[in-house]
Amino acid sequence: MLLRPWDSTITLATVAIGVLVAAAAGVASGDGSRVAGIDLDALIKAHNRERAMEKLPPLRPNPQLAEAARDQARDMAEHQKLSHEGSDGSDPAKRVKRHGYKYQEVGENIADGQDSVAEAMRSWMNSRPHRKNILGDFTEIGAAVAADAEKTNYWCVVFGRPLPKVDPSKDPAAMIAALNEARTAAKKTPVQEDPELARVAETFAREGAAGRKLTTKDRQGQNPFDVLKKQGYRARKFAVYLAAGQADPAKVVHSWLERKADRDELLSAFDRVGVGVAADEDEVPYWVVLLASKQREL
Repeated sequence: MLLRPWDSTITLATVAIGVLVAAAAGVASGDGSRVAGIDLDALIKAHNRERAMEKLPPLRPNPQLAEAARDQARDMAEHQKLSHEGSDGSDPAKRVKRHGYKYQEVGENIADGQDSVAEAMRSWMNSRPHRKNILGDFTEIGAAVAADAEKTNYWCVVFGRPLPKVDPSKDPAAMIAALNEARTAAKKTPVQEDPELARVAETFAREGAAGRKLTTKDRQGQNPFDVLKKQGYRARKFAVYLAAGQADPAKVVHSWLERKADRDELLSAFDRVGVGVAADEDEVPYWVVLLASKQREL
């Protein structure tokens, strides 16, 4: 399953080995690092060996992802049910958020019936969806295993790529650099940063983050151009570009360039730019880019 909340993805995969039993379930005791004699550190190392063979960077253990994995492993063991959906209706995204993990991408592999790390890894690596998660574009991992009353093991591994934090003091310059790289490639004149445009863009970015939505209207119902005109700013042409959920300025610019109408406007006769970015309480970034043309079009 693939979902995209705020340009984030959730990838899930399930594998069942052995027979599910219908006896009353209990949860194996332990501190979470070892359950039923299984070393979870070895499980994480096994994941990283598979990634190393594909020349991929290792996954870093993350305690929040480990807690989310532990919740689901214990829940599956208690109910003797292999599922990405918790008994409380939660999905992996909700479980990692409960533990304060703010993600750009999250994935989950589950399995039941395997008695060793090697057996679990063979099951997952022989399954295309699981292999895709193990070798996916993740940077962090949490793992857990719990046993039911019949000693059947329930495995859960949660993968994550945290949401990068934006820096309002530095990232606007990176956005301008990405814009000018695209304009130079298209043989267009680079845009110059304009402090007046930047101040208004920053204000609207903060408004978007506070309201957790993309908007071209402030609390007084004014758009950025209304505000600029009241401040005495004069230009032949204005444009505003908005984006949310992506922290990388180059990727934001690329997303605009993919749409022809946006591309044509973005690369048209502008010579001034102001950029604002702010993050909401979940670290979701909100971008506002204001473009203006103050020179006569040739």
